Amino acid sequence: MAEGQLWESTLGGHFVLPKRTFWPNFFSRIVSRLQWNPGAIDFSSDVHAWPGLAVERRERLTTILAGFCVAEEAVAVHLTPYAGAARNAKLASHESLMAWVFFLQRRDEQRHARLFDRIAEEVLALPGDTPDERRAAAREYAPAAILELFEERLPAMAAGLADGANGLDEAVSLYHMLLEGVVFDAGQHALLDDLEDDVLPGVRTGIERVERDERWHVGFGLRCLIETKPSPELLEDLLARAEDAADVWGDAVPEAVREHSARKVVHRLHVAKLLQTPAAA
Repeated sequence: MAEGQLWESTLGGHFVLPKRTFWPNFFSRIVSRLQWNPGAIDFSSDVHAWPGLAVERRERLTTILAGFCVAEEAVAVHLTPYAGAARNAKLASHESLMAWVFFLQRRDEQRHARLFDRIAEEVLALPGDTPDERRAAAREYAPAAILELFEERLPAMAAGLADGANGLDEAVSLYHMLLEGVVFDAGQHALLDDLEDDVLPGVRTGIERVERDERWHVGFGLRCLIETKPSPELLEDLLARAEDAADVWGDAVPEAVREHSARKVVHRLHVAKLLQTPAAA
């Protein structure tokens, strides 16, 4: 492959950064293809259809969508220290470019937060005149384990990263591998499976676009782990926490979906040659 040629390598179905000097061009092209406007999605059919859904289905969807409403804002806020840590890390790739990619991801997360706020306001009809007020309402429906992960554990990890108490490998393991790679993965696929009948076309379109963004986020996190060379102990801890991460949705996400998302962790680490255990099927 010629130097400077745009290419996409994947590990476990996710984008992974090449160790090349053309990172800015590589990610400019990827990000430009993935740009979308959460304000342009039409929810009029969803608003009309929502009251007619079965009560049990509305409750299940509300649990997941409210969880995303809270979680996406949290990841958008707490990603900032990751860029600073990347600038100070000793990486095979250029540290300033790594920090720049964290900035691109943060912009995606802000877009996701706006999408789920629109869903909360227009489709779920949660009370509140502002995004903060609607997130407060969403907390009443989100699983307690989601709130603990995204409003306690993630902020603590980000604070530790900012003051040097936590390493970039620890922070990426939590953020990209568990929160995005397992929790978000399970929730997104549960929503897409549930909405296959296209009864909520606007919501489904939004989730498809979020899921597409998350693919390169997780791939980028995997590249970060490859370059930070995490200890065997950290990788063992990551694997041990994967199943618990998937279970934070409780019964709102089918068990088979939760288990599949949890197994992706060992598969990614194996394909990245960070783990010798055979990849899960």
